[in-house]
Amino acid sequence: MASTVLRSCGLAAVYPSVLFSSKSQFATSLPLPSGGANATSRFTMTADWMPGSPRPPYLDGSAPGDFGFDPLRLGEVPENLERFKESELIHCRWAMLAVPGMLVPEALGLGNWVEAQQWAAVPGGQATYLGNPVPWGTLPTILVIEFLAIAFVEHQRSMEKDPEKKKYPGGAFDPLGYSKDPVKFQELKVKEIKNGRLALLAFVGFCVQQSAYPGTGPLENLASHLADPWHNNIGDVLIPTNLLP
Repeated sequence: MASTVLRSCGLAAVYPSVLFSSKSQFATSLPLPSGGANATSRFTMTADWMPGSPRPPYLDGSAPGDFGFDPLRLGEVPENLERFKESELIHCRWAMLAVPGMLVPEALGLGNWVEAQQWAAVPGGQATYLGNPVPWGTLPTILVIEFLAIAFVEHQRSMEKDPEKKKYPGGAFDPLGYSKDPVKFQELKVKEIKNGRLALLAFVGFCVQQSAYPGTGPLENLASHLADPWHNNIGDVLIPTNLLP
């Protein structure tokens, strides 16, 4: 027994995540020697995003992409937590559409995403997509079409009472039948939320870059950074230029 405990302690010292990870078989309970014969020490669940930090009890790891991250404890109320899960997923999907939509036209030499919206500031301006005029492409017409389309979709989604179906409706939204295999479906849920969070960060980065360098696109910013990484970086924005070498 003593040698077993010593080996466990040595393992914990070298690889603490093995014992303290929420996915570890040792994370539930581990008897330790003590003055009392029945004394037991119980390791609490720890958050995957920061090993050693406590995992909130309402984040049990069952949701796709749940790594125990909620420093502001926004999900303590169950109804709020479910709503936040749904909202995050919807925003992730919008971001995954937006980021390629910002990158592809610039990569094709059709202007960046900032230039693409300049027509809206011109009275009677005509919208274009990939260089081609958009039918009914005046700003008032597009706003009305978008408002009616989004209102219809959101109304249909709000009528669904099953939280899972609201997030993963299936049917026409799963033409390849990925959801038929439960194991594969669960894996794809995690991949979707991870890629969606990456897209959200990318979108915020594009907006910050454009604010720092008005009129530029993300690929132009990337080329500028690669040409002179020492000077063209986030420090160039945060630190006054007269303090840089």
